[in-house]
Amino acid sequence: MKKRILSALLAVVMVILILPVQAFAATEEIKGAYVDIAFDSVIANVVGAKTYSKSGSVPDGMSLSGSWAYKSKFGDYVFKMVLEGTPTKAGTYNFSVSYKKEDGKTLVSKVDYTITVGEKAPFDYIGSIFLDKWPDKTVYYLGDEVDLTGMKVTAVAFTYNKNLEAYEPEEIEITEYCWVDPAIFTNDEAQSVSVYAKLPGDSNGNLKLFEDSFRVTFKYADPDDVLRIEVYEKPSKLTYTVGETLDTTGMTVRLHKGDGSAEDITEGFKTDVTTLDTVGTQTVTVSHGEGEEVNTATFDVTVTEKVEEPASSSSSSSEPEVSSQPESSEPEVPSESEPEVPSEPEVPSEPEVPSEPEVPSESESEPEVEVISGEVEEPEDDDDNKGGIPFWVWIIIALLVILVAAAVALFLIGRRRLDDEE
Repeated sequence: MKKRILSALLAVVMVILILPVQAFAATEEIKGAYVDIAFDSVIANVVGAKTYSKSGSVPDGMSLSGSWAYKSKFGDYVFKMVLEGTPTKAGTYNFSVSYKKEDGKTLVSKVDYTITVGEKAPFDYIGSIFLDKWPDKTVYYLGDEVDLTGMKVTAVAFTYNKNLEAYEPEEIEITEYCWVDPAIFTNDEAQSVSVYAKLPGDSNGNLKLFEDSFRVTFKYADPDDVLRIEVYEKPSKLTYTVGETLDTTGMTVRLHKGDGSAEDITEGFKTDVTTLDTVGTQTVTVSHGEGEEVNTATFDVTVTEKVEEPASSSSSSSEPEVSSQPESSEPEVPSESEPEVPSEPEVPSEPEVPSEPEVPSESESEPEVEVISGEVEEPEDDDDNKGGIPFWVWIIIALLVILVAAAVALFLIGRRRLDDEE
């Protein structure tokens, strides 16, 4: 019973250590928010979503709003999520948004966000912005999403100098404050992409929408060519233990073609992973096509540690004891039955008495407890079998107490600072 309780405590510690890694592995960071400075930015464009739900907290004074457009030529909704408002308190906030299909239930994607609100902006207001460097990719097919890798946006920012009693200009990079439109090419009529940033445009902090643009080129493919793919429905199973084989049952891959149409398939694709061997969040790449016509998409699965089973070591250590008992008892049986010679042949049948090895079956019930604890060497520890608590368990309990105490201390310190600020 003690072993089961201690094993449960060990499991709690493992969950505490593993969950934070999984929870923030795919977090998107939002920058550019400051106390008492108006903020307005598009944080996501999601194909195939029409509704959403939120969990967690956005900064005080800010809110989320979503809008969507339907493009018949592309055949899908494009959902745009906006975070706006004037934050009133500095700090780091975490929230998640689940983007869903028209029925409001089917999940398209879930994104974790973190936003840090600063005490003071590095500038008072922006005078103008300009595209210092275009993105690396400027050639697209219909249905592609804009890739902003390599883009650099610079702004002329003004900061008040108390000594000079005047605003001084300087150039700063504001790429992380910007978004683009269109973000996904739902038609081939656009020849340029607009780059936007909504930032304070005067010394009073009033928001102003700044804009620049870059040109793109469209390539036209055969109507039947697959231009890109997406994981439209993720597999039913998304949580594994190390060493398990990936199961794609329930997964749907959408093929986007040159004529703007889409085809859903449940087979005929490949994955780059068969055995899941990375603890935490592991990204699986799905591919379709051959040679130069290969298209890829990705999805994430969660992989947890596997508790090793000590059954093989415990059974091997107990087998010598079982075999030694019949061998030591065989000589005694003939010695007691020497007068009755005819009974000697029956002696070999008596080794069925070694059904006493079923006593090992009682010891085999112990490994069930040991499997939970994950200790392979525990069967050889006589002190543990007598009810003693292993030294390593005390260490884990001590670490857990320290972890809880540290969390409480941080909470109290943070609460005191908030009270002081108020």
